[in-house]
Amino acid sequence: MRKIQQVIGEKLDNTIQTLQNDEPMTEEVRKELVEQLETTKSAFNKLQTWTDLSQKFADIGLWEHDMKNNELIWSDETFRIWGYEPDEIVPSDAIFTERIHPEDRDKVRKKFQQSLENNSEYHTTYRLLFPDGKIKFVEAHAVHIQEEGQPVLTIGTNQNITEHEIEKQEIEEMLESNQVILDEIHHRVKNNLAVVAGMLQLQWLQEDDPVVTEKLQDSATRIKTIAGIHQHLYQSDNFGNIALGENLEKLAEDLIETMRPNGQIELKTHCDEIYMDFERTLPCSLIVNELVTNALKYAFEDQQPGTITIGLERLGDKVELVVKDNGKGLPEDVDEKKNSLGMRLIKTLSTQLNGDYGFESDGEGTTFTITFSQHAEYSKTA
Repeated sequence: MRKIQQVIGEKLDNTIQTLQNDEPMTEEVRKELVEQLETTKSAFNKLQTWTDLSQKFADIGLWEHDMKNNELIWSDETFRIWGYEPDEIVPSDAIFTERIHPEDRDKVRKKFQQSLENNSEYHTTYRLLFPDGKIKFVEAHAVHIQEEGQPVLTIGTNQNITEHEIEKQEIEEMLESNQVILDEIHHRVKNNLAVVAGMLQLQWLQEDDPVVTEKLQDSATRIKTIAGIHQHLYQSDNFGNIALGENLEKLAEDLIETMRPNGQIELKTHCDEIYMDFERTLPCSLIVNELVTNALKYAFEDQQPGTITIGLERLGDKVELVVKDNGKGLPEDVDEKKNSLGMRLIKTLSTQLNGDYGFESDGEGTTFTITFSQHAEYSKTA
């Protein structure tokens, strides 16, 4: 395009210089002048063809308003966008305005006037309304050229974006429909989890065996944890990216408030900003649920005060999760307890994360650490 414009400009300059020369024109000069004009015409026709095709394929029309001569010029594609054949009508502001949807006319007028007064680019989107009720969406751009601080020429484009707007509306309607379905699924899942937790609670209230009661309470707590993660997911702006640290902190706070409401247990968190999908947030949260629950039940004797710390750190492409307490440490028969449901859950969940985990314990507390790749595939089998 630039090459053709350059050729046209050079040929026209040469022709003008030749015509401005007062010397008599020889036959050789006359032939050279004709060749220059023919070359210029050919280049101009090619440029015009390219411009017309570009407007047609992009469904974009050009227009120009010469304010000095009060002349309005439309390209052929502008006529077609407005529903006319080229040269069917004489372009005018009245015809232009008549096609604009009545509800959009004031907006278009104000935006154009503001751009004119501020000598800024004009840009807006509006609708065209046709006699048969058909509607088109148009995106308009324009720039103003000034002389001595006054606008003398406006050059603009109008692009038919109807197909794009229809697709946009269809996507918005689909998203709205999906949101309704998601809301319904969320409420059903939340209600079902609440029913299961409630049934377990009713069961443990009828049990006399403290061991059975404890197991039922632990199961109910795990279900509530899953429900809490589900709620956090539902409230997230991006279902594929849940703020893991925030979720773990909220989980631990709820457990402490439920199991040790006297305020003697302090929670400390040191969490990097890490986001994960639901499938990986769930095992992380259930691991923390088991560890915090066990610490609250066994680490601090006789309701003694203590501290539980949760750390979440990004180490390159890996994530390190640490849960520690400053309680009395693991019991001497910890090897026998490895077959408990809680320990089996921790092992299974760690395997699902494809993580390496371990415990460290002494008289000053217990530390659990698991390291896993932030981008590793989630293992659905233990």
